Amino acid sequence: MNPNAIRWEVPLLSTVSVEATIRYRDGITAVVAGIPHADRLLTEALGLDPGFLLAQVGLAVARTVDGAPYSPPGSSGARAVTRGERQHAEVVRTALSNEVVRAADLRREHLVEFPGDLLIVWLPVLAVRLGLGPAVR
Repeated sequence: MNPNAIRWEVPLLSTVSVEATIRYRDGITAVVAGIPHADRLLTEALGLDPGFLLAQVGLAVARTVDGAPYSPPGSSGARAVTRGERQHAEVVRTALSNEVVRAADLRREHLVEFPGDLLIVWLPVLAVRLGLGPAVR
């Protein structure tokens, strides 16, 4: 491994839509930055690819930021999702269900492999804002 390499991997996405990917990434950036149109961007991503699991998770998080209770997305049907996407969804679900210890363990494990997963990096900040247990570390 090159010690000077920049390593900010993110989970592979199951969507094949470039536009859905762009709106998803912009939407997550908006959620984390506190920009009010995050839900619109994530809704647009889902309009382009209704089975896009991480956009479903992101929209549920955006709604939680806006005061709604977290409602994890249902099954994505027969569509295959990547292992990284499943891990991402489970980290968010456990953290926002106040399963603090399990969420912290899953988050650490996920970030070892995907250190550039912005929503997961930011999740402890959201947990504190929502008053959930001790912060997810």
